[in-house]
Amino acid sequence: MKLHAKLFAWVAAGALLVSGSAMAAVNASEIHLALTSLRLALVKIGVANAILSDPKPPSNNTEAHVAAPDKLSSDEIKAILVGKGGVINVYLTPKVGVDGGILQLVPAIGTRDNGKKGVHYTCYSPNIPDIAQAAPDCTYRPAGE
Repeated sequence: MKLHAKLFAWVAAGALLVSGSAMAAVNASEIHLALTSLRLALVKIGVANAILSDPKPPSNNTEAHVAAPDKLSSDEIKAILVGKGGVINVYLTPKVGVDGGILQLVPAIGTRDNGKKGVHYTCYSPNIPDIAQAAPDCTYRPAGE
């Protein structure tokens, strides 16, 4: 039983070290640049316009009237892909410190203070556990949740 407890302690300590080193590798300023890029802003506007003009949200870049995913790249962004429900998937480059990092912006229609409808986005990452430390408006949500 003691050996089992020691093994568990070693695994837990290793997980802490791995998660701590993963956050150290995340470059918050590069993630900020990705989230505030003009390319991403254009995609958000395209998705919002499509949602507000048609009850069915866009399910790809063409339906959102934006460029192809790989044409929306930058130093921080590998591609931006509009998916089912108008969800915007931002694929990050290694420059942000997370190889294969993904940010997802999920649109929702709401009513503004002036009574007009608008679209706001909630930011999630399915594979950057410490995303909230680098981008406080984003939340870690593992794929499938």
